[in-house]
Amino acid sequence: MTQEEFTHIANEMRRKSVSVAQGFGYGLEDAEDIAQDVMLKLWCLHEKMDDAARLKASVAIITKQVCIDKWRTTHIQTRVGDIMPIVDEDSLYDKLEYAELEQWMKEQIENLPSTSSIVLRMRQLEHRELGEIAEILNIRQTSVSTLLSRARNELLNKLKRRNQL
Repeated sequence: MTQEEFTHIANEMRRKSVSVAQGFGYGLEDAEDIAQDVMLKLWCLHEKMDDAARLKASVAIITKQVCIDKWRTTHIQTRVGDIMPIVDEDSLYDKLEYAELEQWMKEQIENLPSTSSIVLRMRQLEHRELGEIAEILNIRQTSVSTLLSRARNELLNKLKRRNQL
């Protein structure tokens, strides 16, 4: 598909994307943000697809995936925000408690299986992409995702158990 063809159907695809996002319960502003993400993804795909109908059909699917990703991100941040203590920067007690928590977290990351620990550090601290991590470690990208997910879940569960004591 050429750039002109894509530009010609872009407004229709954007409206459909906004409509699907609103169907998932997002307000107009969030739906517009989601539609923008979808349009960027579709732009990356437009050269690979010859048929405009296939591209139009993928709008709803991609919008659904972006909505789910946005919900998961918001949901996870809320859960972690509930678990992590709020630090009062003026309180010596809070500073000490936060430093202790930070040290405990470093120890827990070190105690993870070596590959999980490496993947977690590369993703969270070095901000590397999953494909880049897979290349460096010479493993599949799906394996990187699995290792990362397991490491995060294990740390979250350990943190929950620690806070219940």
